[in-house]
Amino acid sequence: MQTYTGRKFYPLNPRPEDVDLVDIAHALSMQCRYNGHVQRFMPVAEHCVLVSRLVSPENALWGLLHDATEAYVGDMIRPLKLYMPEYRAVEDRVMLAIAERFNITPAMPVEVHEADSRILLDERAALLSGPPGD
Repeated sequence: MQTYTGRKFYPLNPRPEDVDLVDIAHALSMQCRYNGHVQRFMPVAEHCVLVSRLVSPENALWGLLHDATEAYVGDMIRPLKLYMPEYRAVEDRVMLAIAERFNITPAMPVEVHEADSRILLDERAALLSGPPGD
């Protein structure tokens, strides 16, 4: 694929040297949370900044990059992703390249995962219409 900065990126063979922070920031600023089913546009980039602010300073970069794979492979709603092991494998390989590029551990810290889950509830209340039923 061609990225925003004009780089070549191979999602099935990601290399750390092909990962660019400008590409990640730009792509995530253009992607909407909740697959666009929101009352107002909220970019994934904003969500990442919020997560990075919720975690300790040592995990802030991980918080900022926790959805960075979406810049290269798009996003899939969480309930569907559970049934797509091939997609998750590709996403995991891309995350390994991102982790190596930015010198962070490849495994998401528990604190980042918990912050991501907590903020989901606040975002859902602020961005989505009422629940469809029980």
